[in-house]
Amino acid sequence: MNRTIFFIIALLLIASATIQAQCNRVDSLRTALARTASNEDRIDLYNALAEGHFELGEIQLSNQYARQAYNLAGMMEEKAGTGRALLNQANIAYQMSDNTDLNVAINLYQKSLHVFEELDDKSLLAYGYSSYARFYREYSYLKLDEYLDSAALYYEKAYALYTEMNNKPKAQEVAGSLAEVFFEAGDQEKAFEYSEKSIQSTGTAFNKASIIQKSLNAQAEAQKRFTIFLAVGLGVVLILMFLFIRLMFETRQKNLLLEEQKANLATKNAEIRKQNELIEDQKQKIQLSMDNLQEQHKKVDKQYKQILLQQEEIEIRNAELGEKNEELKQQQEEILSQRDNLGKQALELEEQTNALQKSYETIAILSRIGQSITSTLDFQEVLNTFYGYVNELMPADGFRVSKYIPEKNHIEYMFNTELQKKKPLIKVSMNEDTNPAIWTIKNSRVIMINNKSELQGFGLDSYSVNPLFNSMIYQPLVQDGKTIGAVGVYSRSKDAYDHQHINTIKTLASYVNIALKNSETYEILNAAQEQLVESEKMAALGNLVAGVAHEINTPVGICVTAASRLDSKTQNFQSLYQGGKMKRKDLSEYLDTVEQGNRIIVTNLKRAADLVQGFKRVAVEQSSEDRRVFNLKEYLEETIMALNPEFKNKPYAVSLDADDNLEINSYAGAYSQIVTNLVMNSLIHGFKGREKGEIRMKARKEYNTLIFEYTDNGNGMSEEIKNRVFEPFFTTNRDGGGTGLGMNILYNLVVQKLGGKIDLNSKLGQGVHFKFEIPLQA
Repeated sequence: MNRTIFFIIALLLIASATIQAQCNRVDSLRTALARTASNEDRIDLYNALAEGHFELGEIQLSNQYARQAYNLAGMMEEKAGTGRALLNQANIAYQMSDNTDLNVAINLYQKSLHVFEELDDKSLLAYGYSSYARFYREYSYLKLDEYLDSAALYYEKAYALYTEMNNKPKAQEVAGSLAEVFFEAGDQEKAFEYSEKSIQSTGTAFNKASIIQKSLNAQAEAQKRFTIFLAVGLGVVLILMFLFIRLMFETRQKNLLLEEQKANLATKNAEIRKQNELIEDQKQKIQLSMDNLQEQHKKVDKQYKQILLQQEEIEIRNAELGEKNEELKQQQEEILSQRDNLGKQALELEEQTNALQKSYETIAILSRIGQSITSTLDFQEVLNTFYGYVNELMPADGFRVSKYIPEKNHIEYMFNTELQKKKPLIKVSMNEDTNPAIWTIKNSRVIMINNKSELQGFGLDSYSVNPLFNSMIYQPLVQDGKTIGAVGVYSRSKDAYDHQHINTIKTLASYVNIALKNSETYEILNAAQEQLVESEKMAALGNLVAGVAHEINTPVGICVTAASRLDSKTQNFQSLYQGGKMKRKDLSEYLDTVEQGNRIIVTNLKRAADLVQGFKRVAVEQSSEDRRVFNLKEYLEETIMALNPEFKNKPYAVSLDADDNLEINSYAGAYSQIVTNLVMNSLIHGFKGREKGEIRMKARKEYNTLIFEYTDNGNGMSEEIKNRVFEPFFTTNRDGGGTGLGMNILYNLVVQKLGGKIDLNSKLGQGVHFKFEIPLQA
């Protein structure tokens, strides 16, 4: 604390010394001004005085000297003095501005920079750039992106010039300002780059002072919270008990809501299965049509063979009956004509066969798309699957899915691919009517373009699409009668699409709708699950609070009884003393009583204090996410002590076998939560219906791994329960208020947070054995 106060006082002294030095510098400049007679020197002194008064915050005096320098420099045609005077006037102008019209300051800065560039004076130019950058930075709240970009641009120019002139202090100072500008603009990489270049910048001391002040405030706040905690401790316990009952009720309500949501999801899955059955029905019809077509092919082949036979007979008769040659030739021509007609019919049938085959392939692909929707709830993964199938269904050099956000009046691209490359997922205002997705959403109509000249028919121009694409289809996404987005495909070829492709896109759009609904439902279920997990954690902590409060009542009650007995004995002893009837025996008995009462009070108060201290440490750790080094055995003993009320008046025993010096670097609260869940599971499920039970815990170190074993001799688990015990919401005590989240929380703590693994062995009637292998350092 003393070192911190000394550091703050030192900073104040340094700041005071800096201000005093600036005042002394201004006085010396005034003295020099009074003595000089040279106009060139007076211009420099006027500018120096303007800068000095500006640094002291004396804006009016600074403005007065800047104007004198400007007028005198103009008379003498001295450009360097004129540039410095303009720069001083610019600094003064933005300090005196009302923050609404800064064009005066900007104009002055630009004029001064123009003068410095004509003089080719790098020192003055660097100073001008840094002043101009500082102006943009201080007014970045007006136009954050634009002004921060301008500040960064001019700071970088100043840094380059100072570096070129080998002026390290100034370069480091400008680098520090650049780091702050890039940090405010969100460019972490640039901020880190320039912060390293400015290790010795003047901003370091201020940052340390801020950190020290925040630390002192945090200490004061912590002391204040501790005082409040002592004052309302009993009230907090009662409130926590009330909150526990309320949380149990809310948890039950949320379970009912979750069951209802699961039922809705099951209904939607049934609808999807029904759609798949309809698709299978269509496939069977197509197969039947193909079978009929094959039968027709066989009949045509049979007719063709018959024609060949007839032709042979005609040739025989032609040889035998020359007199009927002309008649037979006519018949032959008719037969050839019939054969040509049959050939044309065969070609038409073949084309129909190809069309049916293509339709069958399209339906098969759409069926696979429908199956992919039910196989995953990840919307982006579904869209990637769609894009893969779209290339099989139609020409698709580009594929885009956009969603309408009414409250922000814009659309967001949820998927955007052109020429096999992912493009940025940008946002587009609904006011851009030339965008085809905006047109489709506003008009809730499909767009089909096979040539860029057709864009005008929809009020679009050729600049609204990528110049590489000549054909496109846009289909609106409609849910509950409202247009919520659009699906679009592009092709580089002209005349790439027809009405069959529109029908395919409509089907794809309906699948996108289903995937979007499934994704939203999944997000709702995830949020509900996270709330239930937090409720389960708070419920466990509430049980701990109630148990400890009950346990503290016993030693406190004993202390009250002992104090009452001491008070009664003291009054009797005082009466004997005042009445002059006190004997040596009375004094001896009184002293024995006092000694015995004090011993009882001290012992029980120490017991209550140990309970409070252990509960406090365990409760704080369970709600903390900090990692620290701690002694595992001591911490687990405190956790078990906090759970002692759960074992009161019950024939159950708990033992812990661990090395006294076993220390780990991990999340202590996670270990407390794991042990609490295991013990409560044994009490609720393992020892149910049993007159006695035993819990054994053992911890040891193997290389860099902690081996923690937990065993009870309770009822054990069946193979079915053992295989599902870590699933969320699975419980065998639903009627008793169980949520099925305790063992799931334990699994997530061990596997995800601590990076370990779990081995569970159990059989009915033979208890349970958990073996945890966890890294010593999380």
